[in-house]
Amino acid sequence: MRLPFQFAELDPQVGREIVYHHASDGFPIGGVLYTPPRGEPSVAVLLMHPRGDFSRHYLAPLLALGGYACFGATTRYLNNDADALHERLLLDVAGSVSWLKERGYSKVILLGNSGGASLFAYYQAQAELPPAERYRESPSGDRAPLGDCELPAADGLFMLAAHRGEGVFLLERLDPSIVDEDDPLSVDCSLDMYDPKNGYRPMAQGPSRYSPDFLAAFRAGQRARCERLDARAREWTEAARAARKLMKDPEALLRLEPAARAHAARQSLTRRYQLIYRTLADPRYLDPTLDPSPRPLGSIFSFGRDPVLGNYGEGLARVMSARGWLSTWSGLSSRADLTQNLPRLSCPVHLCQPPADVEIYPSESAELFAAVKSEDRSQSELPHADHYLNPLGEEGQRLPNPRRRVADEVLLPWLRARWPV
Repeated sequence: MRLPFQFAELDPQVGREIVYHHASDGFPIGGVLYTPPRGEPSVAVLLMHPRGDFSRHYLAPLLALGGYACFGATTRYLNNDADALHERLLLDVAGSVSWLKERGYSKVILLGNSGGASLFAYYQAQAELPPAERYRESPSGDRAPLGDCELPAADGLFMLAAHRGEGVFLLERLDPSIVDEDDPLSVDCSLDMYDPKNGYRPMAQGPSRYSPDFLAAFRAGQRARCERLDARAREWTEAARAARKLMKDPEALLRLEPAARAHAARQSLTRRYQLIYRTLADPRYLDPTLDPSPRPLGSIFSFGRDPVLGNYGEGLARVMSARGWLSTWSGLSSRADLTQNLPRLSCPVHLCQPPADVEIYPSESAELFAAVKSEDRSQSELPHADHYLNPLGEEGQRLPNPRRRVADEVLLPWLRARWPV
């Protein structure tokens, strides 16, 4: 099965090179470099995602045919972000930028697609800081000395189908009606968007309608649930950190009974994981009057079916370490938030959004562009396309493929105006 971000075919004129390189802390990572048919340019575009495989991204061959090198790199958390620390992901980005610079590309442009946008903005915000001012710990307190590693700044950021960040994205989809985190079927009916008493209709029967009072309580409940998950994660990480500190204190250990010493030793080694159920609950999925846009009903994570199936099915962030939750999927603790990092960027920035995206809404796109403070900032829209830039509706089928449209009409012109090849 071809993944939604992958291309279907590759022009034989496009060169391909499998790359094995390292993150800035020495962790082995890899990717695929795509080069133009004639010669190697001085400008390269970098594609990465926190956990997705962008080594076969659909824009890679189009960029190469347009005259630019394109490097689709993977991260250390490829296809498994259960223990993902965004602060270590920044070291993966740094290693990829460094490799391109060492290869001879004088300019490196970041192409942040979906969750790759918040990753790249976080990276660029840290890279533009003096090393002494960068983060030295993740939100859980785990060591992440970004100032001790090389973080070469990129030269530009192009964002495509970007959401604020994985944490904020999940915060707006956490089901607040769950009563017991250990019981995926526990429900507070007053906060259940899938209860007909609150305005729900199965997607096949048409739109749902949710009242302002219900929505206010629903959003407050989502935040309260995230706060509870954060509190549990911090309790676990702090207990493990205290145990590790104790294990380094011989005098304190001698004062403990043997059983207590054994317990402290084991606790210092244990990384606890949370099971997080019901993460596909956003009233905007089913009520098109909320943040109106030309989107269809539903979610990309329910594959054309009613989102209730995904909410009680696999969902997002199902298994997360306590530290990974705080750094990546917590909407209250993760630093990979575009609204926090975009104001810190000085490089050229462009935001291109497909307005019919079922996961990203007009108010969010407006908020993201307002956060950009770079002198060179611009934005565009790609009508009749979904999140993965597949054609949407009859009009979308009549137009050129959205993936080619974004390359030919937006991305390549933006690049050529600033970094011609």
